[in-house]
Amino acid sequence: MKMSSVKLVSLCAAAPGLTVLMSGSASEGKKKSPQAALSINENNVQAAVEKAELVYRTVEPTINGSVSTISEMYRFLSDPPPDLYPSVGVVGFSGFLGLYLAKGSRMKRSVFPVGLMALTASMFYPRQAATVLKVSRDQVLIWTQQGRVAMETLWKDPPFSKKKVVKPKKTEPAESSDTNS
Repeated sequence: MKMSSVKLVSLCAAAPGLTVLMSGSASEGKKKSPQAALSINENNVQAAVEKAELVYRTVEPTINGSVSTISEMYRFLSDPPPDLYPSVGVVGFSGFLGLYLAKGSRMKRSVFPVGLMALTASMFYPRQAATVLKVSRDQVLIWTQQGRVAMETLWKDPPFSKKKVVKPKKTEPAESSDTNS
C-alpha cells in the first residue's frame, strides 16, 4: 500500500482556536455552563447558515448562466460551420498584423489591431457587422449629445471661475408691537 504525501495532523495542533471554541472555554476567568456555550454556537451556526443561503441565492443565477453559456459554446464548437475556423484564423492574423503595424503610441497599439480585426470580421460577416454598426451609431449619437450638453454647461458656468459672491444684507430684527404699552 502506498501512503499519500498528505500529513495527518491532530485537530488540537492544527486549530487551537477551533478547539477553544468547541470546548466552550473562551475566557479563562469566567466559567460558563456547557448549555450557554452550546447555545452561542448554535446561534453562530444559524447565522452562518443564513448568510450562506443568501450568498447561494445571489450566486446561483450567475453560475447557472455561465454553465448554460459554456455548454452552448461546447455544442457549437463540437460541430462548427465549415467556414468558422478559416475566418477566425484570418481575423486573428489581422489582429497580429495590426500589432505589428502599430509602432508608436499606446493609442495606435490599441486602435490598429481592433480596427483591422473589425474590418476583417465585417468582410466575413457583413449582416452582423451592419447590425453592430447601427447599434454603435445610435450609442455614439447619444454619447455625443450628452458630451455636448456637458460641455455647454461647463462653458456657461465654469466650476472654478472667480465670481463675485453677493453677500445677503443682514436684516435687523423687527421690533415687536408690545414696546408701546
